[in-house]
Amino acid sequence: MITFLGNVKDLSLITILLASMIYRRQLKLTRWQRKLTVGEWTMYIMLSIALPFYAIYYLVFLLGT
Repeated sequence: MITFLGNVKDLSLITILLASMIYRRQLKLTRWQRKLTVGEWTMYIMLSIALPFYAIYYLVFLLGT
């Protein structure tokens, strides 16, 4: 049961990561068409910082094990 829950957690993390990358790409394309709102700018900046930070963290985690 614990293994199953661990797999579900990993799958949900991958889903969130992929959705974040797709949403950032969509915001980038929207920025070319029109001016982004304050909320969209906030999400764009947060995703631009969080995605590379997570990638570095995950790489360090993999190298540490």
